[in-house]
Amino acid sequence: METKTLVSLLFFAFVAWGCNNQQDTREESKTQKEIVRDNAEAYLKPNMNDPESYEFVDLTLMDSVIYADNVEYRKNHFSRDLESNRRSLERQEEYKDGALSSMYNEEEVAKLEERIGRNNKILEAIDSLEVALGDELNDVASYTYIYSFRGNNAFGAKVLNEYILQTNPAPDFEIINMTTDEKRIILNPNNFPGYQEMIKSFYPDR
Repeated sequence: METKTLVSLLFFAFVAWGCNNQQDTREESKTQKEIVRDNAEAYLKPNMNDPESYEFVDLTLMDSVIYADNVEYRKNHFSRDLESNRRSLERQEEYKDGALSSMYNEEEVAKLEERIGRNNKILEAIDSLEVALGDELNDVASYTYIYSFRGNNAFGAKVLNEYILQTNPAPDFEIINMTTDEKRIILNPNNFPGYQEMIKSFYPDR
């Protein structure tokens, strides 16, 4: 191969590498807000009445949830359930030796004792996971945004829409929930590392 031809090939290869590298750098340099906006638009537009009428208005970060929040949420949930089962078991014991002995139910007692034992073990497992997570407890589990845009409705009129948007943490910020109803907000998105595997061991059929 002639030297001139080799130099030309190397030059074009370098230019191509430079272009690809610049594109990768641009992708990496996107801000969190830009990534979330791109994900929201990709998630939303296919379901719009008129995707071509879409106009972005605003994206505002409202809140973030860390793994420690989700640990506390789960502890509270199982603690409440445990306390409820204990009260029900005490009531059954009162029935057994009291005037309402006919309301005593051995099968119900067995179920309550099983639930109490399981909830105690789950709470112990959550405590162990919490210790194992260490500093990771402060990592973000999810973000919540207010996302607004304009678009044509079914009658062709352009209207302002506002959604509550929940995403995964970095680096993908994937959309996990988009709703206009506050009641549909996920209270503890993504739980915390190890939780799903642990809970599956107690409820294998779920």
